[in-house]
Formats: sequence, C-alpha cells, structure tokens
Amino acid sequence: MKNALPKSSTDSLPILTPTHFFQYETHPLWIWYDLFGDQSKKEEISEFVLKLMDEGIIHEKTFIEGLDYTEVKAENTEEAFHATFDLMMRGTPLIYQGCIQIEREGTLYRGRPDLLEIREGTSHFGNWHYAPIEIKSSSEIKPLHKHQLNFYSLILEELQRALPQEMGVINRHQTRLQYLASTEDYEKTKMLSEEILVVMRGNKPPSTITSKSKNSPWFKVALREAEDSRDVSLVYKLDNRSLKNLRGMGIKTLDDLVCAKIDRLPKIPYASADRLQRAQLQAKALIQDTIIPLETSPELPSHRLKLYFDIEGNPLLDIDYLFGIWVSGDPDQLYTPKNNARVYEGEEGYFVYFLAEHPNEEESMWKAFLEWIAVLPNEYSVYHYANYEKVHIRKLNDQYGGSETLEIFQSNLIDLQKVVEQSAIFPLYFYSIKDLAKSRFINFKWRHQKAGGGLSVFWYDQWLATGDKTILEDIINYNEDDVRATEKLYTYIFKLIKVNTRGNRKVGINL
Repeated sequence: MKNALPKSSTDSLPILTPTHFFQYETHPLWIWYDLFGDQSKKEEISEFVLKLMDEGIIHEKTFIEGLDYTEVKAENTEEAFHATFDLMMRGTPLIYQGCIQIEREGTLYRGRPDLLEIREGTSHFGNWHYAPIEIKSSSEIKPLHKHQLNFYSLILEELQRALPQEMGVINRHQTRLQYLASTEDYEKTKMLSEEILVVMRGNKPPSTITSKSKNSPWFKVALREAEDSRDVSLVYKLDNRSLKNLRGMGIKTLDDLVCAKIDRLPKIPYASADRLQRAQLQAKALIQDTIIPLETSPELPSHRLKLYFDIEGNPLLDIDYLFGIWVSGDPDQLYTPKNNARVYEGEEGYFVYFLAEHPNEEESMWKAFLEWIAVLPNEYSVYHYANYEKVHIRKLNDQYGGSETLEIFQSNLIDLQKVVEQSAIFPLYFYSIKDLAKSRFINFKWRHQKAGGGLSVFWYDQWLATGDKTILEDIINYNEDDVRATEKLYTYIFKLIKVNTRGNRKVGINL
C-alpha cells in the first residue's frame, strides 16, 4: 500500500519528527544550522537538554512493567515501521515503542509513540483503530506534548484511515490524562510542521536570542552572528512576535532602534510603548557598553539580619529538593541549626540548607525548613532572584501546610530581579542571576564552570541513579554559590541605588 514504503524509496527523503518540534520551540535556527551550518562549530547538547528531550524515559520503564504489551525491538526504523504496521493489522491490543510513518509531498513524517493502544471503531484494519499514548515525567499535559500527540494522530489518520478521537498522557503519578484534540489543535500542529519544513528546505529563520535559545548547541554561533550584525534580537525581553513587526518597519539593528522615534511608531503587538522605550535604552546600553541608571530607583528594604534564599527544583519530577540560605547579620550564630549548616572561619555569613535526598523526602525537608524559620526574629529581609521561590513556597504551603512564621517569611521576601530591572539598564543580553553576577560589574565565580539550574537537575538525577555522595556535594555547593552570588548582587544594587538617590546619574560610574 502507499504508506508501507520500501526502504529504498525513503532513504533520501527529508524526515520530520517530534524532535523537530522541541528544537524549533527552543531555537528555530537549531534546525537550520543542523542542516546547513558548519558542523565543526556545533557544541555538545547539555545534559539537562538531553533530559528534556528524553522526558519520561525513566518513568516510562517503571510504568510499563505492569502492562501486557508487545514491544517493537527493531532498531532500524524501516524494519520497526513494517513490524508495527503488521502488529496493527493483526489487532495487537497494546504496542510499545512502535514506529509509524507516512510519505507526503516528498517528506517523511515519522514518529515512535510510547504506546499505541487499540480502540473500537472502523478503520482500514477492520473494526478497530489505534490511538497514541505518551508517558511523561510532568504532572500535566504541556503544549509540546499536544503537538507530539497531534502529529502521531495525523500520521495514524492516513495509515489506518481513522483519526483517533481520544489520546492521552501518563503523568509522573502514573495517572492517565485524557486529551481530546480540537480541529484548531490539529491546525496549529499542521502550521507548526509547515514552518519547520520551510526551515528544512533552506529558509534561514531570523535571529532569536532568548534564554530558551541558550539550550541550543548552536547558541554561540547564533549569538556571534547577531553581534556581528548588531541585530535587534540582542535586546533583552523583546518578544519574538514584536521583533517581526519591528523588522517589517525597518528596525533591524540596535542602531535602528536607538534612532527610532518610539512615539511615532504605530501600535506594535506584544510591545507596549513603555516596553519599546526600555528596549531603546537597552540597545543604547549595549552599543555604549555601559550601565544606564534609571530615573526612579526603587526602595530596597534592609534589616540587620539578611537571608539570601534559593530553591533547587526538578521540573521533570515536579519536586523541590534543596532550600539554601546564606545568612548575614548574625555574628553570634544564633540561628545556626545543629545539622545542615556550613560555618566558615573569618567570614561574616554562613550557609544553611535543607535537602530532600529522595523525592519522597520533600515533605520532611519542608517541615525542617518550617522549624528553622520558627526561631527567626520578626524583622529580617529575605532576598531571592526571580519568582520561583515565591511561587514554590506558596505551592509547598498548599501541599504540606504552613505556619504563622511562614507568613512572616513570605511577607519579608524581596525579589531582586524586580529591583534590578527598576534600577538600571545593564549592557547584557540576559538578566539572570548568572548573567548579572558573572558580569564584569560583579565578577562572581561559581565553583563549577558550567554551573546552572539545568546542571543541578542533571546532578540530582545522577545522584538518584548512583547514590554517589560526591554528586550530592556538588549540588549543595552549587546552591551555596547561588545564594552567595545573590548577596553580591544585593550589595552591588544597594550601592547603585544609593548613588542614584544622591542624584549622581553619571553613566558608567565606578561602584
């Protein structure tokens, strides 16, 4: 039949798979560089990104142990496809790791659903058809999962002459989440597929420099190209959709943006006038390579006792596994717990941490944290960076319960990211704690060269798999460096605000 293609007829065809959806969402140029770029410049994919791409693989093996299934073990994709198609023809109830594919307009659409589950209903095979089921480590169905399931179903529609009505995801709790795709859902996946195919045919996407694009093995190549052309995509927090409109108006470079009359521009979707004014300042800071203090500096509450706070979590397992606090302003060490504290001779501060060595210890970690904050005074400041800590404190409170002293802790939280963005424009492409603290303005160095939240997640998975205590130590060290960096950032911003408040707004001031 048309879809059961012999191997020789598919060898030279371009192949579209769900992996392309992940790559395109991460960085559209990833796909183009893979096909047309200088392969010697491609870097290795980070351990964390590999975990994201293989999401659910460990959970998957645990889940299928209790199922009665037929596995497609062929490694060759053509052999796997023919084996899968044969199982479908015979009405096999549950197929694990099957391979499905169709050829359409010179492109091979191919995928390997975790499970193909038999359903009642007329198809090319008889009075049954198949629907895809994916096994994921997340708690909910994500947009990328929907595209993946839609993609499989569109292939199945042509293979079996029946479009599955109900698909599903097995989440990290081994609960089946039902997914019913609408016509609009399928159209979105078709449009996304076509966008990807346009890139695969050689149409190079415009530059996009986002925090997500850092996960691409081609990020450094893309960044160098953007720098060489002074591309407008270098501006922090400009939405890609607004970038398209700006380019359509001839604003393609940093210089174009600086020279633009913002108040004369037509309304640009996804970019308010205030957002564009800030983007213009950001472009100016990048060109001049210096800090631009803002006219109105925010208040930065400060008490004698200062806590610098950071949480490590695993988004794939949907847990938090480490709370770290750098404590400053307690010279008598009144709040040092008996365990899980690092005190350093000659240093004013010390490090306190609460660890869930295994995912089922998250609640006990939380309870230990609540016991510790119960001994703190009412007046203290808690500095963190970005919204993760505030959101996850609330989440754990809802999940395991809180306390009156937790309410005090929450009321004392101060997000330094908001303070930074209200204080000054930095000549940086990103404003993460790593980008700011590693910059020449603060010059903080993490112990591990590739330090990052993604690496911590990878380490935690490695710890769970091996039980190697040195890996656990790396995780704790990384978290300690994070909170120390938060203190350094606080000190720098505090000085910057004091200078601004005194009216000295000279760009490039030495702090």
